[in-house]
Amino acid sequence: MKRGLWSSRFAIPLSNLSGWRTRATFPPPAGGCTIVARDKCRLWRSTTGGFVLSYEVMQLFDAHLHLFDPRVTPVRAAFESFAQTAGVVACIGCAEHPSLWDAPVKSALSVVRAYGIHPWYADEGQAALGALRDHLSADPAGLVGEIGLDGLRPTSDNGAAQVALLRAQLALAAELNRPVVLHGARAWQALFRELTPWVSRLPAILLHGATFSPETLRLPLFQKGNFWISLGGAVVNPNARTVRALATALPTEQLLIETDAPDRLPFGAEGLGEARLNHPGNLPLIAETVAQLRGCDVATLAAQTFTNARKFAEKR
Repeated sequence: MKRGLWSSRFAIPLSNLSGWRTRATFPPPAGGCTIVARDKCRLWRSTTGGFVLSYEVMQLFDAHLHLFDPRVTPVRAAFESFAQTAGVVACIGCAEHPSLWDAPVKSALSVVRAYGIHPWYADEGQAALGALRDHLSADPAGLVGEIGLDGLRPTSDNGAAQVALLRAQLALAAELNRPVVLHGARAWQALFRELTPWVSRLPAILLHGATFSPETLRLPLFQKGNFWISLGGAVVNPNARTVRALATALPTEQLLIETDAPDRLPFGAEGLGEARLNHPGNLPLIAETVAQLRGCDVATLAAQTFTNARKFAEKR
């Protein structure tokens, strides 16, 4: 059955967050009989002539989205509904600017919060480092992110402010023993150079929205085993040969999937509202694409990436 037929009446349980789980909130009717049974979906006909749809969906972990982005606020109900329908029950929600660090978590998702200063805000970032320390100290489960280097919007000083801010935040993450979520758009090699001295001092490192070549995995810094690499909507594009090759090469235990919502709408996917915002409901499309590229069952991939995401977030 199509995902569009799945009823919003069925609540997603937030316990036992892995693998498959029935989403119907009530059992089949007494004396009822199955009239349709396909894969994990079953339609029951009751003795009174009514119908009950029960089904199971993959439970997915979105390894990177911007839950606190102001663009999400006016469409939050739809944003959450798409997540529930798709089986997305947990996420890493990045608050990548000081103005977002105190935003309340208004979500049915199980949210692992990350605090950081994105390289786009490098010019103002140094002044907020004290407040960043305070927020991380107040939230022992908090991660550091989204931080890194960006070649799409370089600063006027040729990236010097980005590098200085990255170093300061890596030092803070190492001091507090926190995992980090890293951004490296069009700056991956520069990011790896900066990251090398810190690899042994950080408990866990997530490279989000990875678009580098599989050969990069041979670099010495990847040999420590504390890296997780997340693939986003770019992998859906059939012309994204580098990302799709990376999807086949990543070690199973280090693979994550993400939407980066409300940005990075996958190729051919439906956006939310007039702005066509990306949303967590597109995560199954990414999971299905990666599973197909790797030649594995999508349910197996969903369960593995869920386990991987939890291990990353809990690593200390």
